Amino acid sequence: MKIRPPHIFIIAALLVALGPARLVTAEDASIDKLISKLPPPEKVVKAEPASSDPSAKRIVDAVKGMNFGNAYAMSQKLVARYPQSADAHLLHGQLALLMRRYPEASDAFHKAISIQPNLAFAYVGLALSEASQNHINAALSNFRQITRLYPYTDVGWIGMSACAEKLGRKGDCLEYARRATVVSPSSFTAWLQLSRAEGVSGNRQASANALARANELKRKAKTNHS
Repeated sequence: MKIRPPHIFIIAALLVALGPARLVTAEDASIDKLISKLPPPEKVVKAEPASSDPSAKRIVDAVKGMNFGNAYAMSQKLVARYPQSADAHLLHGQLALLMRRYPEASDAFHKAISIQPNLAFAYVGLALSEASQNHINAALSNFRQITRLYPYTDVGWIGMSACAEKLGRKGDCLEYARRATVVSPSSFTAWLQLSRAEGVSGNRQASANALARANELKRKAKTNHS
């Protein structure tokens, strides 16, 4: 049974739509799309006090109103009030990432993980924060941790593929991208990354085939939502 996460985490979807840090350039497959594909923060047996604090709702409302500066400032106060709350650190990390305060975001995600070691969402945020500082090996390590926690979702595999590409490891880039399409054959992002990986490896026809599949999945998704 899926456990409904605290309402504090609805901010995640908003941050995805607003475009947080990218590992790669504008024409590349954007890693920020991966966040929306990760399952909600897992194993939340009961909401932490930070999640039910009135300021948590005010932060979410501020983000909805695109008042990110205020949301970020309130998240700093929330984490100061609840230093042992993984929820609070995770929220603060997300907003610091949005504000491009990457070292601060990394620190917040590290703290969330130290409190709740299997918090996969925090590893995604940490990977993005490290990649934004061009710490690609560290980002790769964190995406790898996601594959350990969720081996049958494509998030970690796509992130690892993108990191391997940045490191010039073409074989690994292709292997991880192929793995992403195996575990999630209906993922547009997985096929898009595979197209890139095949192209980097010089496999033009395979790259074109993967891109065609990605575009097909994208069209189907639009049709289903229309």
